[in-house]
Amino acid sequence: MRYREFGTTGLTVSEIGLGAWQLGNAKDWNGPDEAESLAIVGAALDAGVTFFDTAPRYAAGRSEQLLGRGLRGHRDQVVLCTKFGHNPEGSDFSAHLVRGSVERSLRQLQTDVLDIVLMHNPPDEMYDGRLVEHYAIFEQLKQEGLIRAYGGSVDLPELIDTLMATTQSKALEVYLSVFHQQTWEAVERAWAAGAGGVVKVALESGWLAGRYDATSVFSDVRSRWSREEVRRRAALTRRFLELVPEGWTPAQTALRFVLANSGVSTVIPGTKSIAQLRANLEAADGDLPDDVLAQLRKLFEEEIAGDPLPW
Repeated sequence: MRYREFGTTGLTVSEIGLGAWQLGNAKDWNGPDEAESLAIVGAALDAGVTFFDTAPRYAAGRSEQLLGRGLRGHRDQVVLCTKFGHNPEGSDFSAHLVRGSVERSLRQLQTDVLDIVLMHNPPDEMYDGRLVEHYAIFEQLKQEGLIRAYGGSVDLPELIDTLMATTQSKALEVYLSVFHQQTWEAVERAWAAGAGGVVKVALESGWLAGRYDATSVFSDVRSRWSREEVRRRAALTRRFLELVPEGWTPAQTALRFVLANSGVSTVIPGTKSIAQLRANLEAADGDLPDDVLAQLRKLFEEEIAGDPLPW
């Protein structure tokens, strides 16, 4: 495992982290049960993973609870990231709920301090100035020692720039992948301003791991895609697979692609089994060749930039 600084926060994180949306989450992802979820967390720790990402909404709160149990006795070895805005009862971004959400996450994660708390993809229109109160509360919680850093989970370059310009955020979680490169330059700008970058959806929900094709049918959260969208993703995946270097796996290539961005501190591929975890961790073994990076950037510019894929 290799490690990177998380912006100017003083935190250091593993290049490959563990995204915990799937843990205990049978409803959305046909995720692992409690026993296997705890085994995945343990295997990640054994492999040197130090960054763990969750949220109050994930698995209706069970994700935070499972991480709290799985990381017991290892808290000083890891960086914990959770969020605010979506919770088991629904979605509510009211500023007066920030403190209560943080306090509940502290209890569920069995810790006295949260390393990172992010606004969890608030509605775009909230970036017109309505987040000022929220970030003032985050700053107060930081001064009280309940959190170490804060920021936002955002998916569009203009929102990343607005967040960095209007708040003291030092943490970002962004959607960045071979198929979603719109945020590439904004992530680098945020790093230059002192923010650590967490990348989500780097494997495009399994497409960039080479798991699916035009005949694939989904029954979980991925059922949102129309048949036309599935066919387009399949065609793009075939193009991507042609660019995978000999001896590499598709997942290695996709993860090393996002790690080639100078603003990325860690990437959090979702993991439903120990086998998937081990496959993802292989991406920490090396770097993407410059020529492959250039070809994957070109693929996006020629095939996707003018007609972005819906998440």
